[in-house]
Amino acid sequence: MIFEVNYLYRDASNYKQCESVVVDVADARSVEEVEAMILERFADLQVWPDVVHFRPEDLGWPTAYFEDHDEHGDDLGLHELEAIAETVKPVTAALP
Repeated sequence: MIFEVNYLYRDASNYKQCESVVVDVADARSVEEVEAMILERFADLQVWPDVVHFRPEDLGWPTAYFEDHDEHGDDLGLHELEAIAETVKPVTAALP
């Protein structure tokens, strides 16, 4: 099935920037299964229990970091999963 994955980066000042990819996930039959795959892959990065954090660059996906992103300062090096939905859009990335 093909899914659009929307995610965002939130800097230390709570400014947000969004990004999305469209992936074909042959083994997934639902949005929940795709979210579970991402959560399992990045289980060690979870900061808050109600937000799925991940590093899109580890999947080869584009990031939404701001130009002045500084992990040595107060900025986190994590993105937040915002939404996943089935789509008919063309695939733009892979979910390894």
